[in-house]
Amino acid sequence: MNNRQIVIVTDVFDVHADRIIEILRERDREPVRLNYSDVPDNVRLSCVLGGREWRGEIEILTNDRVIETARVGSVWWRKPGPFKLPGDLIGQERVFAAEELRHAMDGLWNALDCLWVSRPEAIRRAGYKIEQLDRAARLGFAVPRTVVTTDPGAVRAFHRECHGDIVFKVLTEPYLAARTYLETNDVEDFTPLVTPTTRITEAELEMLDAVRTVPCQFQELLPRRSELRVTVIGEEVFAAELRPDDPGDAPVDWRDAETTYRPADPPGEVVERCLRLTRGYGLNFAAIDLAVTPDDRYVFLEINPNGQFLYVEDRVPELRMGEAMATLLTSGVDG
Repeated sequence: MNNRQIVIVTDVFDVHADRIIEILRERDREPVRLNYSDVPDNVRLSCVLGGREWRGEIEILTNDRVIETARVGSVWWRKPGPFKLPGDLIGQERVFAAEELRHAMDGLWNALDCLWVSRPEAIRRAGYKIEQLDRAARLGFAVPRTVVTTDPGAVRAFHRECHGDIVFKVLTEPYLAARTYLETNDVEDFTPLVTPTTRITEAELEMLDAVRTVPCQFQELLPRRSELRVTVIGEEVFAAELRPDDPGDAPVDWRDAETTYRPADPPGEVVERCLRLTRGYGLNFAAIDLAVTPDDRYVFLEINPNGQFLYVEDRVPELRMGEAMATLLTSGVDG
């Protein structure tokens, strides 16, 4: 009997993990879910070095499950949130505790020899926007003109060069380091600030001195007929086309607009570039955003190495990405 484990590392409110667990159970698989907000109060961690290898256990007290390192066949590194540190820790104690927890947990994960979707270090490496654009261009993708700078004068020059059609995008994630903040701050009812993709108008140009504080990314706003969300799961590629319901009023971020989703069939060379980009980072999953211009150019916008995909499947049910993810995770325990 195969007793290898599928482990899903995430947090409490994660509909993606909920859906995939449901599919796996329909296949008579029982994955082990670890929510990082259970660490440390509701988890017991033990690692023992005996002979030539570590043996480790993570006992999850909230569901009476145990992750045994020797049995793990696949790990889905989904969306682990911050640790929930005890409230009596303050100041430097909280920072120290978070660092020690992270060191121990990361050390345990790195000791696992199994199928990863995907390894945390690969996800981190693929998240650097500057390198993403460089790598995509070298693979043959068209990429938008981009400036990352702390110089307000460079932004004004770029704005003129692009005839006023530029947007601002954060380099990390739009919730402005909310997870890192929460990990070392005991805050109730926290509502994170959000900075979406923003078109730069004359009003924003008046505030450019703020650019001196942190590096900011500015990108040309290309004319586009549609956008593609290309999701790579293992060796499978799923593409959905996004078109605004009102073509004359295309938004900066089409996910925030009234948009029609439908299956897409991009050219073979575009599919192959998406696969090569994903594999090149050592990833088994990626969500890639492309713009399709009126003259049929496929322009790379970004790769999210740990992005959302169910919102696409819910709109285009024939793209059975949940089933594909469950199959990929199962391959790690059956192989």
